[in-house]
Amino acid sequence: MKITVTSQTSVKAPNDVQAIFPGVTKLDDGSLFMIFVAGSDFESSDQHLYKARSTDQGKSWTVEGMLYDYAKLGFAEPFTDCAKPTNLGNGNLIAAGYGFLRDRPDMGLSDYAEKFGRFPKNLNAVLFSHDNGKSWTMPEFIKHKYDGLELSGPVLKSASGKLLFFAAPFVLSAEQHRGLTFCSEDGGKTWKEISDFFASPNVAPWEVRSIQLPCGRIVLVIWAYDLKNQCHLPNHLVWSDDDGKTWSKPINTGLRGQASNLFMYKGKLGVLQARREGPKPGICLSLVELKDDGVIVLDEAYAWDAAGLANKQGNIETQFAALKFGQPSMTQIDDTHYVLFFWNCTDGTYRVQSWCLEIGD
Repeated sequence: MKITVTSQTSVKAPNDVQAIFPGVTKLDDGSLFMIFVAGSDFESSDQHLYKARSTDQGKSWTVEGMLYDYAKLGFAEPFTDCAKPTNLGNGNLIAAGYGFLRDRPDMGLSDYAEKFGRFPKNLNAVLFSHDNGKSWTMPEFIKHKYDGLELSGPVLKSASGKLLFFAAPFVLSAEQHRGLTFCSEDGGKTWKEISDFFASPNVAPWEVRSIQLPCGRIVLVIWAYDLKNQCHLPNHLVWSDDDGKTWSKPINTGLRGQASNLFMYKGKLGVLQARREGPKPGICLSLVELKDDGVIVLDEAYAWDAAGLANKQGNIETQFAALKFGQPSMTQIDDTHYVLFFWNCTDGTYRVQSWCLEIGD
């Protein structure tokens, strides 16, 4: 596999503040719509969601302002959130995610977690647009029995028409760490927990991303982190052949990615990884073949060599605060052209990146 970067651009927030966590969906007319997080610093309490649009396949972007009016939330504390969009068709979009009520706005989230052993109060929400992302509803908070879910990936619209999301309870310690499947059959208005896709006494399934294969199989990629031993494990994959009701056992891919994603290339499944450990950090694309007892890596190549940006050592809270790049995703333009999205930090400045790729054999 050979990757050629044909263009690179950064998506800048108003007032040139820090920008991270892009989520992108392709609209019916072929244009691209993005939601990203921007604020004065990586974990600052003044972060808000912004929207942007590209009509030239990711080569340039127009930032269209905040996603919604935060003053209308009515919270006493600042609310910082992140969300990823999904195109439902006919001008309708849904964005899903999570946010924190910042009862200590002077502290970053990692500092808060290290001091108190937990994150601030966490809420999950969905938002809707009926005009291709130009305007959005206020957040509609999801009712569930958990203190909060790390709903960091976009909603999956399955071939059956159901909406699904996949998330782990947002905790740093638990007797059992779980990965949960939620389903909506009314367009995202109400959600029901339908299954566990992962369970472990020590390992947390973070940053889950999903894809549905042409055969109907739903595949999830998991950033597996061993909280007991404070170490990163290789990405794990699980899959479902019945719309998320039941799942395969987790398969260790051997791929050392974090906050990874999934894509298709010429009928093959790919794992898009932010490799932040080991001798060669960067963003790597691996084509894989699923087996019941493992994964065969067919081919791989780097889209970006992030020399010098490896993870810092220490507990996970310290690592979170020191991250220099992450959350890669790709939107397919045609058989060989894609747009790669991620965030990175250079000289203390965080930027959302939009890179056009040509992929060849």
